[in-house]
Amino acid sequence: MAAGIAEPGGVIAPAPSLSVIMAVKHDNPWLAQAMNSVLTQEDGDFEFLIAANACTDALWATLQEHAARDARIRLFRTAIGQLAFNLNLLADRAQGEYLVRMDADDVCEPRRIRVLRQALRLERVDVLGSAVTLIDADDRPVGRMDLPCSQEEIRRALRSRTAFCHPAVALRRQFLLDMRGYLGGFTSEDTDLWLRAARADATMKNLPDALLRYRIHEKQSTATRAGYAEVAGQWLRELLTAPSGYTILGFGTALVKSLLAPILPGVRRHRRPRAERHE
Repeated sequence: MAAGIAEPGGVIAPAPSLSVIMAVKHDNPWLAQAMNSVLTQEDGDFEFLIAANACTDALWATLQEHAARDARIRLFRTAIGQLAFNLNLLADRAQGEYLVRMDADDVCEPRRIRVLRQALRLERVDVLGSAVTLIDADDRPVGRMDLPCSQEEIRRALRSRTAFCHPAVALRRQFLLDMRGYLGGFTSEDTDLWLRAARADATMKNLPDALLRYRIHEKQSTATRAGYAEVAGQWLRELLTAPSGYTILGFGTALVKSLLAPILPGVRRHRRPRAERHE
């Protein structure tokens, strides 16, 4: 894993070790690109754990071919097709101090690992995310998702909007284990984790740099009434656990969103790249 980084005076400060974790259930046209964007990072000192959950034999064979070419890849095959279960499995098996999330249809910027490691060396937060560039099925930029950066901004944002792009985060492994991992859910296992993290006063931050290209396509999971209802249920738990103005507002907002889900714009509301805007 990573060696230390020299500071003025010749003192070597420890740099956090990293494990990239990715779960994949179905083959897709972008899987090889996603994996290569991890394996060709400028900072290549990490392990790459992949959980193949309820996958076909053909996909498993494809993953084994990749693993045979790069010793950093560690494969796990499960019969359970739930994302939360497989992420928990990878967290348990990982050796890095931090877990870097990745999805099988997204693209890491070449500097992603380097920037994350440098930031985590300076400030060992529990959750570190970043802005992301939105791309379409043909890799064309279609927008950008800028997220709240500071602890207080993230906490405020959780009441009404996305505070983290899940595949763009790095999680301190021991923090995730202490939180008992992901607790399940159909589409919002990440929101559930952020709410529990906020209640536990976890340290959370987003970098303003766009370190991931987040793909928007027809086959991905998008905001649905069931998804918003699931989030409303999570906020109800928070309200019953720790009643306050904060949790009342969070639950009320999530409940309204679940009722208005068919007309909400979802991820496509985020701004287009500056070159495509007419201002």
